[in-house]
Amino acid sequence: MEGINALNKTKHDMELCNNNDYDQFSFPKRPTVDINFQDITYTVNTITAAKKEILHGVSGEFRSGELTAIMGPSGAGKSTLLNILAGYTLKGCQGTICINGINRKSRIEQFLKMSCYITQDDELRPLLTVREAMMLAAHLKLGLSRSNAEKSKQVSYILGLLGLKKHENTRTSRLSGGQRKRLSIALELLTNPPILFLDEPTTGLDSVSTTSCVSLLKNLAGEGHTIVCTIHQPTASMFEMFDHLYAIADGDCIYQGSSSNLLPFLSSLSLHCPKYHNPADFLIEVAVGEYDSNIKSIAAAAAKHGRQESTPYSEEIIKEENGLPVRVLQTKKSPAFDIIEYTTCLAEPAPLWYQVFHLLHRNFIITRRSKLPLALRIFMHFVISVMFGIIYNNVGNNANSVFGNYIYVYGTNLFLHYTGQMAVTLSFPLEFKVLRREHFNRWYSLVPYCIATLLIEIPFQIICVVVYLVPSYLLTGQPLEWIRFLMFLMFTVAVCLTAQSFGFLIGATTPVTLAVFIGPVITAFLSVFGFAMKYNDIPSYLRVFYHVSYFRSSFQGSLMSLYGNNRSYLPCLENGFHGRNGYCHYTHPTKFLREMEFEDPNPVFDVSYIVSVCLLVYMCTATAIWYRLNKR
Repeated sequence: MEGINALNKTKHDMELCNNNDYDQFSFPKRPTVDINFQDITYTVNTITAAKKEILHGVSGEFRSGELTAIMGPSGAGKSTLLNILAGYTLKGCQGTICINGINRKSRIEQFLKMSCYITQDDELRPLLTVREAMMLAAHLKLGLSRSNAEKSKQVSYILGLLGLKKHENTRTSRLSGGQRKRLSIALELLTNPPILFLDEPTTGLDSVSTTSCVSLLKNLAGEGHTIVCTIHQPTASMFEMFDHLYAIADGDCIYQGSSSNLLPFLSSLSLHCPKYHNPADFLIEVAVGEYDSNIKSIAAAAAKHGRQESTPYSEEIIKEENGLPVRVLQTKKSPAFDIIEYTTCLAEPAPLWYQVFHLLHRNFIITRRSKLPLALRIFMHFVISVMFGIIYNNVGNNANSVFGNYIYVYGTNLFLHYTGQMAVTLSFPLEFKVLRREHFNRWYSLVPYCIATLLIEIPFQIICVVVYLVPSYLLTGQPLEWIRFLMFLMFTVAVCLTAQSFGFLIGATTPVTLAVFIGPVITAFLSVFGFAMKYNDIPSYLRVFYHVSYFRSSFQGSLMSLYGNNRSYLPCLENGFHGRNGYCHYTHPTKFLREMEFEDPNPVFDVSYIVSVCLLVYMCTATAIWYRLNKR
């Protein structure tokens, strides 16, 4: 009764939505899609040379207009099967998957365009409002095929359809679990995909939100969509709402058919459900081996019995002439069609510049609303700048404190390298979760995403460098010459952005727990060459790192910008006054550079090398991200 009431309420909300003037919108008619799979196996590599088989040749059929639930205990293989059917997992899979009778293998890219996959975790942008998130998705998914007014109307229709209209100005971080799940579904409904895959859509929801979510999926299936979801242990009322049940235990299919036929099937195997017991709970208990159940024998019986509605028919009630209702079977199997022909009817992908524009707009909104983290980054750069300025006050114009200035330049490069690297190293692994969902569901391609990200990150990092450099440069008494300041700024910005590129690479290829260790180790290792050891003191087998260290190039270039280019003699001061004997060893800057083995400057080559390393690492990062996104 609870499920029926929720279903009626959802239908009522949809009717109200359709009656609103601003929601006079209808989706284009999509062909119905049936999924048939035969002998699906999935193997993974283990620590030893042996391989482990997760799925053992399962077969089945999921039809349009039905809400299908894949059930089973933890570790049974239900999420694995869902990932394979959705195209999320390809490697290690064997078997045949057909779409309306046509093999999907050679048309996987076209299949991904007509389906969507909603993961268990609702990976949403927390700082965007519901409507902002929907409009962004509409721009990216629909491209230039519709005007902004049409997109807005479609967004309003879907928000009303899913009961989110009154929350459209609420940030996603403030939505409840059920509302976040509905928003995840709404984002993918913009293209009206005929196939929806959902992994554990009710996880973390209360009973009311769970029933509402399943009711929504039931209504979407009633409109002709093929809805396939995994679920763990539904309530009895929710269990009745599923049109089709596919049960897995230990990698084998132990039942497929309607939920109402489950208990009769198990009873035929002498597995009788106790009175007043939840059928879903009973199924899980059978699947884990209780009641002396033998999984292999149940799987064999299920394979022999096949789908419990063995014929592809649906029932329709009509009236005879005498007024008595009778049921007439009508064919339900979807007609065959070529996926390629279907995808030609879909909206054209948004052009590159259009994707960059809207992704950049989204990043700008998120950056503008991330006031505290960004303000803290800028503030800490200023604080450290003042601290350095106080500690190394006026060392830049004193022959008696040349080594103090030497340490200041090293500390500046080290600080900016570390902050440029770690800020993105820690944040990108979290960003990647959202990127993976949006990219898999064909929101945008990787190139515009990278461009839009860098167009926000690079200017902000340059601002941080300037905020640090200006106060510390003045307080440490560096030469007040524009050419020297700009050269110093150029090298520090270059090393900071190169460190940022390494931060992206580390964050994209390693888990956070490892990334926080690798980043500082690389920074410390590269900073040794050129500062702690002169070239002649470095062992021959380590000298290659001296040449490849971009940190060394930045450090030497920074010193050359301050002491090179025929700088005049430095005053010999002690405690701010001329020394008693008037002697300082490094009154001539050239002497200091010669002893530090920096006497042959080539700033153009040094900065070109640093920039080249930066671009190379960014390319490696993009390649690594592409590999992770397409490693299925």
